[in-house]
Amino acid sequence: MNASGLFFLTTRPSLVHLQSPEGGAERLAWQFSTLERTKRGVQEVHVFWEGPEGAAFVQANAKRLIKGCALNLCLERVRPLEKRDGLRGFITSCSLAPERWPSYHAEPRLDSPQQPRPMAA
Repeated sequence: MNASGLFFLTTRPSLVHLQSPEGGAERLAWQFSTLERTKRGVQEVHVFWEGPEGAAFVQANAKRLIKGCALNLCLERVRPLEKRDGLRGFITSCSLAPERWPSYHAEPRLDSPQQPRPMAA
């Protein structure tokens, strides 16, 4: 099954060894432990990103990939976890979700025009 949507990191990504079910060679992948909000609540989703794209993404965004970071993910091979509630899948594309709210300490934007004030009659 394929899926896509907004997911939130619960920990920093970690490098893991994956073993194929057929007993093939081990492969390296980045594991992203995430939560997905659904109509029924929050669901745990463990996703893996194999290949050089995953490594490049983690290196380029290492400082931002912390607990609570929002990611836009496209997943394939989504399956239930074997021994507990939740899902697992493999990332086909990933991007950082845009910031929704400005930082509390953010300075006002200089390029934004001043709003005109109504004049009293």
